[in-house]
Amino acid sequence: MISLKKNLKKTYKFIIQCLFKFIYGQIKIASSKETNKLLLIENTIIEEINYNIFKTKNSRLYTTSVHDQSVIVNNKLIPGPSFQLRVKSDDKFFARNNGTIDENIALKIGTPRILKKIKGSVFSLLSGGAAKNNYFHWLFEILPRLEIIKKIKKIKDIDFFLLPSTKLKYHNESMEMLNINSNKLLDSTFNKHIFCDELFIVDHPFRLTNNSTYDNQNIPNWIFNWIRKKFLDQRSSNVFSEKIFIDRAKSISVNRDIVNKDEVYRMFKKNDYQFIKLEEYEIKDQIRIFFSAKKIAGLHGAGFANICFCKPNTKIIEFKTSQTGMDLGNIALKNNLDYKGIVCEAIDSYGSQQGKLVVSLESLKNEI
Repeated sequence: MISLKKNLKKTYKFIIQCLFKFIYGQIKIASSKETNKLLLIENTIIEEINYNIFKTKNSRLYTTSVHDQSVIVNNKLIPGPSFQLRVKSDDKFFARNNGTIDENIALKIGTPRILKKIKGSVFSLLSGGAAKNNYFHWLFEILPRLEIIKKIKKIKDIDFFLLPSTKLKYHNESMEMLNINSNKLLDSTFNKHIFCDELFIVDHPFRLTNNSTYDNQNIPNWIFNWIRKKFLDQRSSNVFSEKIFIDRAKSISVNRDIVNKDEVYRMFKKNDYQFIKLEEYEIKDQIRIFFSAKKIAGLHGAGFANICFCKPNTKIIEFKTSQTGMDLGNIALKNNLDYKGIVCEAIDSYGSQQGKLVVSLESLKNEI
């Protein structure tokens, strides 16, 4: 029965794809000559890093909202602004390295969604699946693109902003803090296939080598400076403890936890740490929490992205698996923070950053 359902579902998807290919036509890769005619590329330099700004007219954009963005003009798939994130041998846990244009999903399945026509200009800030519901990727991958685009286009002159999602509270809060009205926001979940008069796309802010491990650990300084400049002065005036423990009880990631939680929590409470569930706070409060803290501890997670708001020499204690990279450590070093990464035994491991961790109480004695 299960096998029959799978086959019926597969057949249904195939029929739908064929139907939409008949409606919208077969997609082919644009030649170099066609690309030069259909695509305008301008450049801007930020801290000696060259970024491409792509512009097309009367074009379609199709996205899976996860791994692919297909920019299409006259049924020609345009290399450059299109991306196709794939799993590679040096990063086997995540599909976050850009593949070649011939791997783009539109070449295989077409554009199997009803086309929505958007009058005016659209700036696509799509960046792959993690940016839909991960605060770290939103803060460092999505928002800095606004600084890149403004080199040739004023933000106020852009009619719509295509985002990975607008579902979570911080999506709308952050855009409002950047003076972008909610009626200009398009959620890619409901806008997977659009046509617009003008389409703008920029290079990824820090995936500069297409080696995701290296790029994640070498985020350019200008991004931290821009984030602080735009958000730090908007922090709330609420009062929080100088010692913070990030409690992940409300995290959407269920595959990351502390096995000996009771003992660990007891030790931190004994040392007067305030337990914070970041999901319960607006961005303005989160900024204040990290700005005011002198010590911050917790299990590896996206909430630690807020350490870019910390004052120099703030103590950061991160519990992580042996396979977790130095993403947070490098951010801490670039912001002159006192970072301590505690590698823990993983009882169950679900990937490079996941697992049920056993935190050594002995390792905490001289840190908290």
